Formats: sequence, C-alpha cells, structure tokens
Amino acid sequence: MSSAAQLTGSGVPLAALVAAGALVVVQLLVPRIRRRVSPWSARFQSFAGGLAIAYVFVRLLPDLAQPVTAAPTGPGQGLLGLLAERPFLVALAGLLLYYAVLDWAQDADRREQRQEGGTSTPWPFWASGALYLVFNLFVGYLLVHQVRPGPTELVLYTVALSARYLVGEIALRDQDPRAYDRLGRWVLAAAVLVGWGIGAAVDLGDAAVRVLSALLAGSIVLTSLKQQLPGSGRAHVPLLGGACLAFTALLLAL
Repeated sequence: MSSAAQLTGSGVPLAALVAAGALVVVQLLVPRIRRRVSPWSARFQSFAGGLAIAYVFVRLLPDLAQPVTAAPTGPGQGLLGLLAERPFLVALAGLLLYYAVLDWAQDADRREQRQEGGTSTPWPFWASGALYLVFNLFVGYLLVHQVRPGPTELVLYTVALSARYLVGEIALRDQDPRAYDRLGRWVLAAAVLVGWGIGAAVDLGDAAVRVLSALLAGSIVLTSLKQQLPGSGRAHVPLLGGACLAFTALLLAL
C-alpha cells in the first residue's frame, strides 16, 4: 500500500490536504446548507445517504476483502493483523458500537426527561458529537493512507464522505443548532485536519488502515440509514435507491 505522499512524490501529502480542506468546508457550511435545503431536506439526505452506502458496499468493503499484502510487524501489530484479515467482522463491530453508544444516549435522555418533566437533554447531541469526532480523526488519517491509493480513489472517497457529512451532521445540527453552529462544527472540522496531520507524520501500517477503514464502513452504514428508517420523517426510498444505483454504476465503471 502506498501513501498519498509517495504518490505525489512529496514528503507532504498535498492531495490529501486538499481533500481534507474540501471536507472541512462541507462541515463548516452545514448550517447554511441546512437552511437552503430545509424544504426538501428528506430528499436531500436520502440522495446523500445513497451515495455513501454505495461507496461502502461497492468500493470500500470489497477492497478490504482483498488479502493483506504484507505481514504486520511491530508491537501490537499481531492483533491488528488478525483484525485486518476479518474486515467484515470489524465493520459489524463498528456498526454495533456506534449503535450502542447512540442507544445509551437516547436512554439517558429519556430517563432525564421523565425526571425533569419532558425537558430535552443534551445527551444525544454530545454522544453523537463524540462519535463523529473519532470518526473524523479516522477520516483525516485515511485521506493520507488509503486502502486503494490514487487520485481517482481520493476523489471518490471525498465525495462519499461529503455525502455522509451532509446526512449525519445535518441531523446532528437539528438536535442542537446553537451548540453545533457555535462550537460543534468547528471542533469536528478541526478533527479532520488533525487526522490528516497524524497521517502525514505517522504511518501506522497497512493493518491499521484496514481496521480503521472497516470501522469507518460500519459507522457510515448506520449513519446513512439511521435517518432513513420508517418513522424518522426523512425517508425517501426511491431517491435513496436511485442515488445508490447511479453511484454504484460509476464506481463499477472506474
């Protein structure tokens, strides 16, 4: 596996930095985007969710299913190597962990609402925000160290992650618009750049890239579908399916 720095012939992965900048801009513009798409937010999120899901199942997971090219070395790499050889199980674990944290936050919110007479609590917002913070660190790192390196893959990855941000962070902002606009979006955007900086400075190895990518895959699936479940008020199945099929066709063609 080659890093973005090696592909650009530079000590600094500039292409990955440009991609990180694009993702940062998307996150910082979430409040403005939310206002502009408000009348048809459900359709917009369904479309974006379809793109993200297609990327996971058509590109990311098949790439992770390829055999590990080199044996992991160094302390702690044995466990990473073992996990890297089972990407679907790691993706499942990522999805379940993500779900468990969100479920815990919802339970805490319901308990406090009963105690305080129905007043909403910040538990869901901060729990989701903490998950997204970790997610964004992974995203930034994987911009530099990709499972399938190359400029085309970097563009596809950036498009898919932008779609995921537009699904997940619009929903996150809806939970607490003031907290998201004043602090949340800046912290989450900075996490992408921090992840990129870690990736530019440190190469954790192919096994770590595979494990992080698999965890990312599980969280993308849950994030993308969470807003599309029956009763969410955001489901638009034909548009989600159409976007998914169209992006799938593009991925298979490239």
